[in-house]
Amino acid sequence: VKHTSRDSSVGSRSGALHATAMSHRCSFGGVVAAAAVACSLIAAPAFAAAAEEVATATAALRGAAGNGSLGEHGNLPATGMQEAVAWQQAGVGCVRIERFDVVNHCPKGIELLGWSRRVAAGETASIEGRRSEDLGRLSWRLQDGPWGYDYIELNGAWTGAGTDLCAHPNYATWFGFSTSSRYEALDPSSGQLSCADAGAEVDFSAASCPAGFGPSSRFACDFRATQDSIRDCASTQALYQEHHTRCISDDGSRASRYSSSLPGEWSGNWANFPCAPESSNWPGYGVGTWIDCTNKRKSVVLKVTLCPAF
Repeated sequence: VKHTSRDSSVGSRSGALHATAMSHRCSFGGVVAAAAVACSLIAAPAFAAAAEEVATATAALRGAAGNGSLGEHGNLPATGMQEAVAWQQAGVGCVRIERFDVVNHCPKGIELLGWSRRVAAGETASIEGRRSEDLGRLSWRLQDGPWGYDYIELNGAWTGAGTDLCAHPNYATWFGFSTSSRYEALDPSSGQLSCADAGAEVDFSAASCPAGFGPSSRFACDFRATQDSIRDCASTQALYQEHHTRCISDDGSRASRYSSSLPGEWSGNWANFPCAPESSNWPGYGVGTWIDCTNKRKSVVLKVTLCPAF
């Protein structure tokens, strides 16, 4: 079984830190898959040292200056200056995120946790600066509610553009949702998908929220998750998440699981946890993305699109 991350990571807002007795771990919304991988707490000094290393990493070149307009894949228009940039290689087992772009197609503005940044409806924003909270996730919510955050589980501490992420992201949507979304690792120069398991998307909508569930003050579609309810991969809400999550391969194709013309340890992975791995009917799939990216120590643009058209 393949899992998401090779190193220690922050898996919940409480800051609980887990490490595996093996080389990989998985995280779904802060719940560690104890049945899949044996985990133990790492001493606080080890985390402090790791966090300091991330926070003090040398910022890489950001690319050519321009008017900020984005191409089809979110890349800056090619210029002689940009083509000449030598992108800094990520550390071993890491990906260097040179730029972080958010494209908001939602009918409302969104609040991005950690940067105290709002992205208006219809706006494309390049998110700069460092953050000191929510380091293990990318979390956002719609302005004026619902109040719960949708998120991408990063499975490692990441402070912002120009630093490394030494982990393998995935979705963890078992709480419920308010928006659809997509995340992609793009080549900074060409704007093309950067690796074999370059992204994922969820085409959720309030209109398709499964019967028996619906809006709450927390989510547009609240799954009312409990420790018991997430341990059934055949439940209505688990099947909904499975059928509405797609893996994005290097050729742009979408599928429920990763496949690639260059087989690797990501092949066959899911990009989401529709249920807990300790479920009696868990299918035994690995969960995680960007494994090929980290293996190749890629420098990328992280593009997150909210409420994309499907």
